[in-house]
Amino acid sequence: MDTFMTSTQETWLWIGTAGMALGALAIQVVGHGMKESHHRVTSFFVCAIAACLYLLMAQGQGDIVVSKASLALTPLGVGADVSAELVYYARYIDWVFTTPLLLIGLLTVGLKPLTGGGESGRERIGLVAGIVGADVLMILTGLFGALSLDSTHKYVWFIVSCGFFLAVLALIWGPVRAAAAEQGAQTAALYNKLLGILTVLWFIYPVLWILGTEGTSTISLNTEVAVFTVIDLTAKVGFGLLLVTGIKKMSGAPAAAEKSAA
Repeated sequence: MDTFMTSTQETWLWIGTAGMALGALAIQVVGHGMKESHHRVTSFFVCAIAACLYLLMAQGQGDIVVSKASLALTPLGVGADVSAELVYYARYIDWVFTTPLLLIGLLTVGLKPLTGGGESGRERIGLVAGIVGADVLMILTGLFGALSLDSTHKYVWFIVSCGFFLAVLALIWGPVRAAAAEQGAQTAALYNKLLGILTVLWFIYPVLWILGTEGTSTISLNTEVAVFTVIDLTAKVGFGLLLVTGIKKMSGAPAAAEKSAA
């Protein structure tokens, strides 16, 4: 049973804290002078929120021991079978805030700016709400599974979480990708690049969940924390930098536009 944070886990959590903080700073610097500052702002807060939650875990405040005791009568009296595991619940607090922001960053590339109301405006609001809603439920049901020690309950929640994940993928690969293609080759190319990277990285999470201590315990909690940290840094800092540099390159910084006009 993994019920205590080890020095290896603590080291990786401090790496995550520093990496997210530096990533937030890098996004601010790289995104300086952007015309569309909302991309820089959302990417900054993705990393800033993650840095705070990694700090919480590194200080031993972001985990909980989930335990279950089963009592049985034996010839020697009453026996107890206790099972317990350490769950980093702060991961899910991180993800429930940062994954919607990541998706909003992607959606603001793929969807045209909302200039008016009408049926098209309502459809867009419904599409965004559907994607964000499915994403939040994906994270929450994953947490319910992580906190379940009963195998049946655990895998029921895992399957439900994967269902919401597939719903998110269907929407960002379907109607949102089609909307990006309508905006021209440059926008479509950036959207497809970001979409492909995000999809590959996000597929690692359920695989790691099922292999880790919250699932089958095929890998140790030390390995799980290390891999989650690397993937988190790539999905948040790496994605944010690609988004900001891609938008900046596509639209051009104001300073560059003024120089060319002069």
